[in-house]
Amino acid sequence: MASTISVRLGKDVLKDLAKVEKKWQADRSEAIRRLLVQSIKEWKVKNVLEELKERKITISGAAKKAEVSLWGMIDLAKQEKIDWIEYDKEDLERDLKLSSG
Repeated sequence: MASTISVRLGKDVLKDLAKVEKKWQADRSEAIRRLLVQSIKEWKVKNVLEELKERKITISGAAKKAEVSLWGMIDLAKQEKIDWIEYDKEDLERDLKLSSG
């Protein structure tokens, strides 16, 4: 269900919005909707990357919350230089014991 909202915009934002409307050949409502959807998607990605960096979420959980593929999230984590692999020395030692035993 769609809802109507109202918002006050400054002159500079309105000028920029008019440029977007013209470029996209869209009315004001359509331009605002598209810009808002794009901004929310970018916010979701930024938010889950912060959670991933703080190890509050797994890479697959981050992908799900950001609504991107797992490979897409791995690429984003690499771009941001986030070490999402939780494989430490103890994990290595356990795996070495299992493979030699």
